[in-house]
Amino acid sequence: MKFSHLYRMTCKRLVLTGSRRPTSEQVERLTAQRIEVIHHPVIETIPVDFQLPAGLDWLIVTSPTGVERIQSELPSLQHTKIAVVGSKTAAALIKQGRTPDFIPSAFTGDVLVEELRPLLRTGQRICFARGNRSRQEPLERLKNAVAAEVSEVITYETKLRVIPPDLLQQAAYIGLQSPSAVEAIAPLRQETAATYVTIGPITEQAARRFGLTPLLVAAVYTLDGLIDCILEEELL
Repeated sequence: MKFSHLYRMTCKRLVLTGSRRPTSEQVERLTAQRIEVIHHPVIETIPVDFQLPAGLDWLIVTSPTGVERIQSELPSLQHTKIAVVGSKTAAALIKQGRTPDFIPSAFTGDVLVEELRPLLRTGQRICFARGNRSRQEPLERLKNAVAAEVSEVITYETKLRVIPPDLLQQAAYIGLQSPSAVEAIAPLRQETAATYVTIGPITEQAARRFGLTPLLVAAVYTLDGLIDCILEEELL
């Protein structure tokens, strides 16, 4: 029997459903523990035309894809403060030559709104730049919490992609990196006995709502945190 066939028979498989491919270092961490990584995005990102409001005091960007979409607008945003949700979004913005003005202590839109609110002033103009499937709750919460003009601009749309059932049947772990991923996987939950691993509390809530079990939740809301969660489970 060839070594590659033997390896596939004895290792476990993790299916990652996020749009961004894991880094070589992340794959190596899992491979070292005999976990094979299959990257199969369940979300397709589609750019859409948009125009940011003029004279913004704050722009809130919720994802690395959102940063990519506003890249061409950055020269005109020199006097606008930019808040981001999470380290990956911050890194994407820094790569474009702009340092975020605000990053929340926990990487969710709800925490961002709660912690950003004391920094906002009456009459300021604030805009969420985000995807069409982003949660509406943080936007509405901010509208109700501050005497400011709060708006949103959809910079990209996401569509769900079909995932082959055989990928799920062979998986030991399924990484769920967004509520949209939960929505894509849920109709096929009878096809797998895998353990679901969510990247944060919002995705966890969606997974529980759809009855996806068994379920693990990353302590740190990043892909590295999701990987840590799996490796810790393997040590039990």
